[in-house]
Amino acid sequence: MRITLGLSLDGQRAIRPSNRLGDIDVGPLGLLGLLETFLGLAAPVAPTAERVIQYRDCLARSLTDHRFYTRSFRTDELGTAALLLEWRDTWRLAGWTGCFPANFPTRLQDMAEVEIEAGQRVSPGIGDRLAFVLTALESRSTGIQEIALLDSLDAFPRMWQRVLAKLPLKQAILPALPSTGMLGDLQRALTARTVGESVSPIAWKDDGSLEIVQAETVALAARWVAHRMAGVQDVLIVCGGEGERLDGALAASVGARVGLRDASAFRPALQVLPLALDLLWAPLNFQALVQFLTHPVCPIPSFARRRLAEKIAGAPGIGGADWQAALDDINAHYRKESDERAEGVSDAISLWIEPVRHDIAEGAPVSDVLARTIALTDFFRNRLIDGDPSRRSAFNAAFGQCSAAVDALRALSMQCVDTLSPTQLKKLITQATARGSENPMRVAEVGAHRAISDPAAAIEDADQVIWWQMQLPLLPNPYPWSRSELSALADAGVHLPGIDGELQRIAATWCRPVNAARTKLTLVLPPPGIDVHPAWQMIRALIPEAPVRSLETLLKEGGDGTQVIVETPLPARRRWWQLPPDVTLPPREKESFSSLELLLFTPFHWLLKYPARLRSSNLVELTNEFLLRGNLAHHLIEQYYRTPRALDHGDAEFDRWFDTRFPQLIAEQGATFLMPGRSADLAGFRHRLHRAMSELRGHLALAKAQAVTPEQEVEGLFAGGALGGSADLVMARADPSGTDRAIIDMKWSGFRKYSKKLSDNRHLQLAIYAELLRQKTGAWPALAYFILDEACLLASDDRVFAQARRITPATDETAAHLWQRFVASYAWRREQLNAGRIEVALEGVPEDEDSVPPDEAMAPEYLNEDYNDYLCLAGWENAQ
Repeated sequence: MRITLGLSLDGQRAIRPSNRLGDIDVGPLGLLGLLETFLGLAAPVAPTAERVIQYRDCLARSLTDHRFYTRSFRTDELGTAALLLEWRDTWRLAGWTGCFPANFPTRLQDMAEVEIEAGQRVSPGIGDRLAFVLTALESRSTGIQEIALLDSLDAFPRMWQRVLAKLPLKQAILPALPSTGMLGDLQRALTARTVGESVSPIAWKDDGSLEIVQAETVALAARWVAHRMAGVQDVLIVCGGEGERLDGALAASVGARVGLRDASAFRPALQVLPLALDLLWAPLNFQALVQFLTHPVCPIPSFARRRLAEKIAGAPGIGGADWQAALDDINAHYRKESDERAEGVSDAISLWIEPVRHDIAEGAPVSDVLARTIALTDFFRNRLIDGDPSRRSAFNAAFGQCSAAVDALRALSMQCVDTLSPTQLKKLITQATARGSENPMRVAEVGAHRAISDPAAAIEDADQVIWWQMQLPLLPNPYPWSRSELSALADAGVHLPGIDGELQRIAATWCRPVNAARTKLTLVLPPPGIDVHPAWQMIRALIPEAPVRSLETLLKEGGDGTQVIVETPLPARRRWWQLPPDVTLPPREKESFSSLELLLFTPFHWLLKYPARLRSSNLVELTNEFLLRGNLAHHLIEQYYRTPRALDHGDAEFDRWFDTRFPQLIAEQGATFLMPGRSADLAGFRHRLHRAMSELRGHLALAKAQAVTPEQEVEGLFAGGALGGSADLVMARADPSGTDRAIIDMKWSGFRKYSKKLSDNRHLQLAIYAELLRQKTGAWPALAYFILDEACLLASDDRVFAQARRITPATDETAAHLWQRFVASYAWRREQLNAGRIEVALEGVPEDEDSVPPDEAMAPEYLNEDYNDYLCLAGWENAQ
């Protein structure tokens, strides 16, 4: 067997396919696997999480008050173990035998003490495995005829040098340089500079052998590269980043993916375990809960999790009437299939959403974490037979992640670790996830070009080399050890490569993609603002006049196989839409204030929302803070006035009721206030709501209220047919003057806004509810707004509410006049609808004479565009 070995060849597709039986190209890990197989040493490789847990045990066994790592270990056991295990593995690979002389620095001495335990208890790392190979090579043969080194022997770690010294080696020959053209000039200059020669700048020659391009978006660059590769037979792609974007463009254009895929811990299946374990903590993280319930991979069936997510998004909390109603809906849905299915869903909800939660400061029992992780492991195990290969691969990755976590948790339990903090649990999951999961749909297909992610892997020439997205690479970090420690390590035979020398070695490999190109080299720079690869800086220094071609110019100028795109302007906003003659808009069966407000003031919004029934995305997310405060306040006030004898309560009785019901309401419908960092917000909200309810009780007592009905349904008729709504509070009292009822509309905030509505006689919602109540009782009720966050009652007179903030009307018109204006406005809009004319009443869209309502109608009003989901469909401002 003949082997080509390069430090950067692991996981690369650098060699063109050919008939080479017995020849293989590998990196260090690939060669290590071959050697272990040949020597009879092959064994399962312990995952990172398992080795960290093992090393954590060694640190704990060696722990004293004077170890250098003691304070860090007591703060973060797993993080400290992971870091020190990395130190240990680095030293082992560099030749450490596991001990140090007595006079060595303290940290090295402590590591040697830990190694007494680690040498027996920690699964082998790469350095340990190489030591086993080295021993086996003394008495066994590998059958390897030749190993061609692409890198010098001293570039390999010390343990590799010892192993390779016992094998048949030769130095590989990299691609020869062309002799002419701009590309050849660049190759010779780069090679000379690499060996330290002085090189003069090179004059630019536009002979097509070197091309540098840049696009403002990765998508455009990917499409251009894919177009240029069509029909080309021998291409090597050097991927500096955004590989999946290019792979998608290649699949669409050339027809074969080249396998530019990135391992990621953010694959959907790998997100389930951390989300599930986030639900262990009290107070509950409701954002994590919504993410868990709306995740495409979830151990709770789809209907159940969707129903629960909708409840939690609107009223974050667990328990109470709304929660039970959601559970009843779920139970009824699954009982249609079978009682067993319904029971299984109920058990899943109890396990994942309603478990016993644990205080963050105290930690979660390892046994509880283990039980939930095992349950999730079983969930993924049952899906390993999925018929879809992409899903099966994703489930397999998640199964491996959960299995590694289970093993780690069991090991911690055996080490007598009883609890885990959130930080420790996150570290454990991260280590169990290891390098993440690759996208199973991003694999190299038949006919794919060669592709590498490391420039050092460009070891074979190609007609064309495309260096895609030349981004700044990861470079070696300085060692975390002091000069004295590094000197002591060297004295002990731990040969760590110098950082400067390592940087020079890496920089020399950056020339390989350039040298590998026979006829053409294309450099695709990342978008502006992203750090560029140092290789480009080297090339720019050698060819100062090298032009960087903007790919956006191709869209306007054409050429290079592209077609000029004729810009089509976005549709501009216009004041009126005209419906086709065959489209009619008959009156709806029943209207409400919400629908009529849109019809009167933003007709296009009404058209798209109601007759067209367009809906915004059904993405479930937690309700915003402003809306949540208003909903909670409404719910608590409704609960209070549905309480028997609420109007007879004294202050002390009300306070007792509030002290009991407010925390219950927060737990059931506003538990986001209980999340970490929200205590001040909760206290402020509680204070404001208590003050508001106390003030409201005072106003109702002074008004001699005999009954208060919250959320009272009011229904009646208007010119367009049936009309209905729900009034926040309707007060009834005995009043000889005839004003025996009042309607109070509660708003969380908006003192100025609603004061102006009363002043200008534009309180349409109250006027509509008043008319509907008048149709039932024969008399107009009094009207008021109650602004909750300021505990202020607003009214246009003091006939009913003597201590309300009186807002003097600007005219003599009353709510009855406002109702008549509303009727005229509706008739005006209805006439436009019958003619198929829809007004786009938005600020900035010029009005015309048809936008002016009749004198007897309401004046026009522009509604807040922040609550309009259809603005984009209205057209675009300043569109050309």
